[in-house]
Amino acid sequence: MLDVHIASNANVAKVTLHSVPDKPGIAAETFGKLGKEGVNVELVVSGISYKGKVDLSFAVAENELGIIEKLMEKIKDEIGAERISSAANIALVSIAGHQLAQTPGVAGKMFNALSQAGINIDTITTSMSSVTCVIARDKAKEAVEALRKEFQG
Repeated sequence: MLDVHIASNANVAKVTLHSVPDKPGIAAETFGKLGKEGVNVELVVSGISYKGKVDLSFAVAENELGIIEKLMEKIKDEIGAERISSAANIALVSIAGHQLAQTPGVAGKMFNALSQAGINIDTITTSMSSVTCVIARDKAKEAVEALRKEFQG
């Protein structure tokens, strides 16, 4: 059986910078300013560039959302974002393991387990050793249970 660690965080919010110019330095400027303000970013997802623009989403502690929204409003024009949106009442659920990158079908199993539990996925991000999904906060416990059943028997 695949050795998979399951984690969740239900105290997060998602912020999206919409239609940001797809050019070097935007992410550095955005996340550099967040870091200088002491904001810990838990997840970053950049969409696919379309007509030279890209959406840039990130998850942060929900209790910092007000501060972050104000900061993003200040730098929106500097980075050329068309608009900013945010969503509270979300959670992150993740699976992680050393062999994930070498094991075909792991992401599909995760998505299927969540689907079978009636849980919609808002956003997905992956790395060599993890898959993380943004879901509705009220589904976090169900998601963890579904993933444990799928990966830990």
